[in-house]
Amino acid sequence: MKFHLWSFLHYFMMISPFIIAYILNITTKNKSESYKQNIGIILSVVAVLLLVLRNIEIFVVGGYAFNMELVPLQICHFANFVLLFAYIKRNDTLFGLAFLFNLPLAYLSLVFADGLENYSTIINFRGQAYIWGHMLIVIITLYAYLTGFVKVDLKRYISVAKLVTFLYILSVFVNNIFRLYLNAPSNYFYTEHPEKGTPLEFFFSLGKVSTIGSFEVNIIYMISLLLFGYFVIFIFYILCFELPYYLKHKELRLIKKNT
Repeated sequence: MKFHLWSFLHYFMMISPFIIAYILNITTKNKSESYKQNIGIILSVVAVLLLVLRNIEIFVVGGYAFNMELVPLQICHFANFVLLFAYIKRNDTLFGLAFLFNLPLAYLSLVFADGLENYSTIINFRGQAYIWGHMLIVIITLYAYLTGFVKVDLKRYISVAKLVTFLYILSVFVNNIFRLYLNAPSNYFYTEHPEKGTPLEFFFSLGKVSTIGSFEVNIIYMISLLLFGYFVIFIFYILCFELPYYLKHKELRLIKKNT
């Protein structure tokens, strides 16, 4: 079975996470917070296990050789552990990172799923791991938001932005170290080059790769990508937290005024 963009399967991938998260929220609505937390932990463990099994397959098929895919620093792979520890620790910053940063990028991986077209068939473990791995990230994060685990105020938003900046800069060093010393080119956080077929290609075209010592960087691309990341998490923050807060209090003021 060959994957095609904008096919029934592709629309299923894009729509079903919202439906599944909504159903999960409805069915656990009257359950305790600890029950909902356990649901989040279980789903996160499933997502991590799926990633581990995928990496084992890559390791075995690759002749037991080191591959950058084995290190879970890709944004969506990293997201599985962010969600797991967010639920275990009930950590607001990690929940904020998952919702403001990992969620939109995981969903973009479902929308711009060009990589799946390179598979001769998606009826294999790696193809299914891509589909369900990204869907689970979206489902788990949306469920956390719907059940009130994701709480982001301005202070938490700034903490998330700082954490994203740190991880982003770290990925530049990791990518270059892997290339120079392990002969294993990596593209963590897409700082090396954009994913083919995504809007990030435009940012990459704005600059050119420069060499600083032994490191290779496209400075304009890096700055543009970081600013785009700030923009994405800011929009999510405004739409999902500040706007509902404003509308709720505006409604309360109107009710109070009319009584």
